[in-house]
Amino acid sequence: MANPIIWLTDRSRTTLDWSCPRKRYWNYHAHGRGIVPPNTPLELFLGTALHDGLAAIATQWRAEGEADVDTISTTTARVVRETLDVINTGDTQNPNFPREQAALIEGLLRGFYHSAWPRLLAQYPQIISIEEEMTYPLSSGVVFMSRPDLVLANHDGEWVYVEYKSTSSKNEGWVNQWGTAVQVHSTIRAIEHTLGTAPSAVIVQGLYKGYVSYGKQNSPFCYAYYRQGTPPFSYPEWEYSYKAGFKKVPVWEMEGGLQNWIENMPEGVLGDQFPQTPPIFVKDGLIDAFFAQRLTREMEIQMALQMIDGADPDMQADILNTSFPQRFDQCQPGWGKPCSYRQACFGSGANLLDQGWVPREPHHTPEMEQLNAKSEAS
Repeated sequence: MANPIIWLTDRSRTTLDWSCPRKRYWNYHAHGRGIVPPNTPLELFLGTALHDGLAAIATQWRAEGEADVDTISTTTARVVRETLDVINTGDTQNPNFPREQAALIEGLLRGFYHSAWPRLLAQYPQIISIEEEMTYPLSSGVVFMSRPDLVLANHDGEWVYVEYKSTSSKNEGWVNQWGTAVQVHSTIRAIEHTLGTAPSAVIVQGLYKGYVSYGKQNSPFCYAYYRQGTPPFSYPEWEYSYKAGFKKVPVWEMEGGLQNWIENMPEGVLGDQFPQTPPIFVKDGLIDAFFAQRLTREMEIQMALQMIDGADPDMQADILNTSFPQRFDQCQPGWGKPCSYRQACFGSGANLLDQGWVPREPHHTPEMEQLNAKSEAS
């Protein structure tokens, strides 16, 4: 009989623990499986929709040698728009927010297929894996879970791991940060353990969202620049970036919509929306240190949770303060959105599950299987 998996971890738990250990506790461990607010955070919803569309492109391409990007992009955009139409975003500054975000997602998918996807396949034409569940066992029963976006191979049999990252920046700092982003590189070990071959490098494929300016998403996938003509002396003009005398207009209101707009977008403009790192070669020593540190921390968390179970309220508070300290500068930072767990940390102390919060749904297969086994045994 195989040894049971007694403790599971992943990149999301790691980065959340680095950001705020108390948030890690609420999100992954409170009430036995973690609790989350009743509404999915907007960034998570949009990121999931984009990744699902990218996975659909790769899946169709592997099966048929091409992908129906028109159907994939318009279907994904419709789901985004209809969902945001229902959700009260509280965004009164931009009443077109649902259509704007739908256009952004559709544009990123169409643009990726026409620009970044051919570049990737030109170097690595074979698709090895698409969002496949993978694991890497540490020691003491601790298992690292991962679901790499894409694994490709070239004609020489060399593998590369491709990580998609939507971003609001594409400068040199964004490119350089991945050299020591060990939480990304650690996935290499899970790929090697699961598939038997280690990718030689990581490529981070960016999808540039632009930035918000005056309440609007500043992206050529959302807005064009238009100047009305006075025939026969001059004719209407369209530009992909700002020019004096031109008015910003929504792309979704243009004749031909996004499909026509992107098909005619100059490659220099289109390619600029998809920054890509050169192959990043992995430093094994860096990953060894990462896993050694994570093993120590995960075992500390496991022990703390065992002590919390059944302890009196004062003892529970002491354990939380010791093993899951709060990062108070993350509660409401000067840049970005407030932490969604402020109510959990600073609320009335009532059970949040009685106030609309819900148990976290796991996204990795081993964790789902483990929770199902616990449920059947209880």
